[in-house]
Amino acid sequence: MPAIHNNKIVLYSHVVISIAFGLFFMYAGIKKFIPRPTPKSVDNSEFVQAFTDNVFESPVTFKLGIKALKASGFLKMVGVLQILSSLLILIPRTRLIGLLLLLPIAVNIFCFHFFMDNRPGENIETGSLLAINILLITFYYNKLKALFIHKL
Repeated sequence: MPAIHNNKIVLYSHVVISIAFGLFFMYAGIKKFIPRPTPKSVDNSEFVQAFTDNVFESPVTFKLGIKALKASGFLKMVGVLQILSSLLILIPRTRLIGLLLLLPIAVNIFCFHFFMDNRPGENIETGSLLAINILLITFYYNKLKALFIHKL
């Protein structure tokens, strides 16, 4: 009996964490489409100084990267993929597909912060989201194993 109880705990934990994870990325995706008010006087002195001195250090590189991704429309595409994957995560039958679709996005977000932003708090936050994504995927280990490993 304890094994069944333990499995139910794992199952319920997986469901609750998946729903919270899906809702978080739904919010993150929708947020990319909400225009932010820009202040009337924008201080670009750090960008000008970086170009003048030819020294591009964090967080200047991160801010420049984000500006480029916004201007190109790439962030909106990421937002669409976040919304789509979060919808798939919220539906139990498509949860694995949503988690797998979100995995490269989570890796990209983590790597972008790790290599260009390098603020410890951001690295921990984005690394935690990546770890949660991987942890949720491991729940489907047997399905993935059956899919990728064929016995002859």
